Amino acid sequence: MKVVDIFIGTTLRGSAKGSGRVMYIMRTTRKNGSDYEAAPQIAEYDDTTESESVLRAIRDALQRLHYACTVVIHTECSNVAAAITQHWPEKWQHDGWKSAKGNPVKNAVLWEMLLQEVEDGGHILLAESEKHEYAEWMRFNLPLKRALKDIFTEVPKTDGMSRVLMLETIPVNPPRW
Repeated sequence: MKVVDIFIGTTLRGSAKGSGRVMYIMRTTRKNGSDYEAAPQIAEYDDTTESESVLRAIRDALQRLHYACTVVIHTECSNVAAAITQHWPEKWQHDGWKSAKGNPVKNAVLWEMLLQEVEDGGHILLAESEKHEYAEWMRFNLPLKRALKDIFTEVPKTDGMSRVLMLETIPVNPPRW
């Protein structure tokens, strides 16, 4: 099964709600052994948390995959990484989206959508909570709205809650995910 790494960074930290950006980069190894790195995808969300932004980025990235893959999420969001690693979403779903203490699970709708994407795509989902190799680059580039506007085109999202900034250039001969 092909391995796809998804590196995620966000301007938000912790559980406080606010406006922020999230960026993800997908990378895989081609059959010839060379790496393919997709163009960064960036979204802005209002009234959101770090976990919500990361979950939306994962969902969006999974929707780009066209066949079953082992997907490795690299994020500094320890809540999301721990939940994936310890298979909490599957437990929450089994328990009617209640935590071990019987409380409603935060972001249950996003977790449910993520589980559905994994199931529909036949993916295996893994996670690492770490400062990944793109973390510093993302931390530097995410807040630069003016600079990003110069190289990205703003595209409204259909969910009405986000704006996606897309690179104007398209990589030559992108592989089928």
